[in-house]
Amino acid sequence: MSVSLLKILVTTRNETVARIMQTLQTFELNYMSEEQNWRLFQHYAFGEVIPNRGSKLVETGKLIMKKCGNLPLAIKSIASLLRHDPEEESWREILDSELWESDVRNEIFQPLQISYARLPTYLKPYFLYCSMFPKDYLYDADELVNLWISQGYVQNNGLKNKQKVGWEYAKQLWQRSFFQGEYREKEFEFTLHDIIHDLARSISGHGCYSIGEDMVSNFPEELFHLYIVGRSEELTETDLPSSRKFTTLRTLFVRNKYFFCPPTTTGFNFSEVQSLRALQLARDDYLKYASFANLKHLRYMCLNGLLQRLPECICSLYNLQYLTLYSCLVGELLESIQNLASLEELTILNCDNLRVLPSSLCQLKALQKLFIRNCPVMELPRDIGNLTKLQYLTIIHTYVGSLPPSLNKIIKNIQALDVRLECSTIGWLEHLVDLGGTLIISIKDVYNLEDVRCANIESMNKLHCLILGWDLYHCDLNLLEHEYLYIDYYGNGIDDEVISEIDSGDEVISIIDIDDDESLMCWLKHHSNLEKLEIHGYDSCTFPCWIENTTLLESIVLKFCQATFLPFGGLHKLKHLKIEGLQFIQEDALPLMLEEIEISECYDLISVTGIQRLKSLVKLSINGCWELCWLDHCWDSKTCTITVTECPKLTKWRLQQHMSCEKVELWIWDYGYRTFPVWIGNPTSCASLERILLERCTFITFLPFGDLHKLKQLIIVGCSSLQIIQEEFLPLVLEEIEISHCGNLISVNGIQRLKPLFKLYIGDCENLCWLDHRGKTDIITVWDCPKLKELCLQRGICYEGSCDTCNKKAHVTQSFFFLDK
Repeated sequence: MSVSLLKILVTTRNETVARIMQTLQTFELNYMSEEQNWRLFQHYAFGEVIPNRGSKLVETGKLIMKKCGNLPLAIKSIASLLRHDPEEESWREILDSELWESDVRNEIFQPLQISYARLPTYLKPYFLYCSMFPKDYLYDADELVNLWISQGYVQNNGLKNKQKVGWEYAKQLWQRSFFQGEYREKEFEFTLHDIIHDLARSISGHGCYSIGEDMVSNFPEELFHLYIVGRSEELTETDLPSSRKFTTLRTLFVRNKYFFCPPTTTGFNFSEVQSLRALQLARDDYLKYASFANLKHLRYMCLNGLLQRLPECICSLYNLQYLTLYSCLVGELLESIQNLASLEELTILNCDNLRVLPSSLCQLKALQKLFIRNCPVMELPRDIGNLTKLQYLTIIHTYVGSLPPSLNKIIKNIQALDVRLECSTIGWLEHLVDLGGTLIISIKDVYNLEDVRCANIESMNKLHCLILGWDLYHCDLNLLEHEYLYIDYYGNGIDDEVISEIDSGDEVISIIDIDDDESLMCWLKHHSNLEKLEIHGYDSCTFPCWIENTTLLESIVLKFCQATFLPFGGLHKLKHLKIEGLQFIQEDALPLMLEEIEISECYDLISVTGIQRLKSLVKLSINGCWELCWLDHCWDSKTCTITVTECPKLTKWRLQQHMSCEKVELWIWDYGYRTFPVWIGNPTSCASLERILLERCTFITFLPFGDLHKLKQLIIVGCSSLQIIQEEFLPLVLEEIEISHCGNLISVNGIQRLKPLFKLYIGDCENLCWLDHRGKTDIITVWDCPKLKELCLQRGICYEGSCDTCNKKAHVTQSFFFLDK
């Protein structure tokens, strides 16, 4: 990359830092406008259901918003709080709170303190515990919930176990904007905003403490939770205080490259911190000296380092609930691990020397989760079925080739089974008749047909989903809401030459190659109650007839299969059909009750017929069908969203004039022609269209939408050849217009004719110099359109009201503002 193209953006809240770092003029962010503030407040306080303008909640909300002082984080925090307490009296209490007048170090702390004060009492310790970690720490919800449990914060709640209760509390803190990140069930990582972190640290005082590279000594006298971040050089004995100062310590996290001295020195002695409940250590050699025998209250332990053998004293920690070994060199686990009577979760990651699991592991009666990943473990203990409380079993990237038959004794209790095996047989599956959830089988190379028959997939009548793949490259294995078993089936290595040498007098062994997929599929028959079926890379021309008999199937996914006939017409409960990489779809392949159809990357597909028969269709998505030129013209459905992308030859298609759809959307991406097909814009063909999205239609020069009398929303993105939008091309009923990244757009005409228009958004149109808006539009946002701004300033275009973010010489509508880069 050229040096001239490299740019570094530095953001800071400290003006001194900005002066030190600057090479160009410092850019100071302005406050948001009142309109922007109110939109942000509405989003977090009301969601999609916004009260009437005259509502008392709206009036009170605007007063609270003004007290937040144009600060987005404060508005977000307060509004999230109000969403959980929609009573007018509560809103009034917050508006009149004395904390608005409190003497704090900066103005943003006032609304944040109110948010914290209004937190339910039970949530406060969970939030404050997070202040132990340094700023910018990436929190993992699973780890954090386990730490909360180790501290005794979380209690069982009726039918919910501690894990579910802890996850629920983490979600509540996220909903109240104390945690920021994208919330996902069972896989949630988040951070704390720096100011939120400051708030937590200011409230927790020295109870929670983190030490970085620039701070080693000066520990507070009384400390409960300590996080130590490593540095490049080792600490000496005198750098660390005596552990006698830490008699109240309940959490200790030490991350890489810190040195722990032997107990015989003046350094840290673990035997002195008997109140410790959570411990994480990361160092190569500390465990030669450290003694954990007195840590009787320890609930959580994570060891990370070049540890070659676990100390025997670990197995005497009878209160230990969570044990993690990460990147250790241990070759085996201790037989005495059975003494960990309270152990609920055992996680072993990246332990390259671990090949054997002791049989005593099966005596951990409290064990609920067993997670092994990236370890050369050869097999699971034979009596694993004795783990009667086991609910989660994960075995990934190991040498385990099969599951012990005893697992079937507890298979009913398991909620999540993620086992990805590399094996040459699947016959051992016959023992797991109670397997539920999802079964994924990756089939490659050469197969023993008799072994496939012995697997007896048909007897697994509790399976919900079956995924069969000759090529699982596109398969989503993140099926966290289901238990699933993944078998990477490599075959027995017999090639074509060996097959030809088998003597006819020898015992017959049924061996098939990759070209006989249909024979193999016949033995992979599943039970008739299956709900979802996925098939990847199937090379035969026809599917087996047993698919037609799976009458309860609700979802079918086909990816890169060669079949030309799809026997799905009789599947009357099928609602979702996803087809990727097929080249022909027959009309009778579409069951009448289909609600969603997704078709993608069918490069040679010419036509799709039979859609007009689908009375329940609510979603049609077609993407990357380069030769597609015909699509059925109508269907009768109450709601339908249509998405068409990368289908440049689609010219024959029209929507039924009087179709009963309540909402029809048309998305067109990467369209490669200068004009749209004649049916687009025709009031007969597209009478029901309410929303159109055009993205990267780089050759289009005009928009033929003037006669679409139901069109309410028009979005145009990246149409680089578009120069002028004429007024006759914009229907009078438009309510929202969004135009962005159209570099050659010069003029937008006809906006003043659109009486219902309440939102106009225009951005990154560097040559746009004319916008003839003179009506009253609620929201108008213009950003990075320098010629348009210059025109307004030069000519003093007069509108009602004014805007603080614009030059005072220009008079514009009250809600009209510019956002420059």
